[in-house]
Amino acid sequence: MLNRRLTYLLLIGLIAIFVIACSGAQTKSDSDDILGVTELVSTTEVVEPTTGSGTSNEPTAIPRPHSTVTPTPEPKGTLVPESESVIFYLQGFNSLGRGEYIDAERTFTTVIELEPIFARGWDGRGQALMLQGKYEEAMLDFDRAVELKPNLSVAYANRGLTRIAINDMEGAGRDASRAYELDQRSVAAHLVLGRVEARRGDSTKALKWFDLAVDTEPEDASTWWWRGRFYRDVLGAGNPALSDFNKAIELAPAQAALYLDRAELYIQADVEPELARADLEESISLSQDPKQPSIVARAEELLAALDAAVPAAQES
Repeated sequence: MLNRRLTYLLLIGLIAIFVIACSGAQTKSDSDDILGVTELVSTTEVVEPTTGSGTSNEPTAIPRPHSTVTPTPEPKGTLVPESESVIFYLQGFNSLGRGEYIDAERTFTTVIELEPIFARGWDGRGQALMLQGKYEEAMLDFDRAVELKPNLSVAYANRGLTRIAINDMEGAGRDASRAYELDQRSVAAHLVLGRVEARRGDSTKALKWFDLAVDTEPEDASTWWWRGRFYRDVLGAGNPALSDFNKAIELAPAQAALYLDRAELYIQADVEPELARADLEESISLSQDPKQPSIVARAEELLAALDAAVPAAQES
């Protein structure tokens, strides 16, 4: 469905905003205070519109619901966009997938100008603004999207992601819950709810949401990545984290941030330094086109630390 493909573009594009802060956090409590999202830029482009839009004693994991939520009526005047605005709309999401967020913002602005009551146009521009770190502006666009189309699940999920970025965890939980109510297969809702529960200190519930995201879209590298970071940074579970990072890399081998995160896991676990070095060098290589300066900077910082540690180990 178009709606789900667009959600992936958002989920896997968000990480560049936070990668330095996330990577700099060394303790489980510190890293849990920051949303982890890597520069997993999707290679999927939107090509056509459709009508669709840790471990504990708690009960078993949340089952995948099968019921269908009846959509609420759209406001009067909500239009299906004409062909010209559809073309710009698709171009905007393709720009997001390529990491061209400023171009995406401009393109979605054109969509809004052509169809000012087209809710998905506002949602698209909100995503472009969020990925530039313009959170307050993004919130206004998501507000407008849900005002125009109260049953637009993706807009609630995106607003929830933005609320996490501004540390509004209570609001993020409300938005993600609404997104899940409207679309129980919303991976974005699962991940936001997992993040919210982790922040509340309920690792059991958090893990269930991350598990549900993986179960819902097992071919989406970002679901494995989010859960891997949760295992590593919150639960301190190195082996499950490594397994999830390996799976994410298997699914998206050209994504630089995955190698950076696996390298950090190797460093934290104090395993063979050359494993971490190889991953850091790979992340730098993959960050050249498109340029991902935050990932390069963090990888170079870790490489320098590895180099400094070698003489110290030899002296001891």
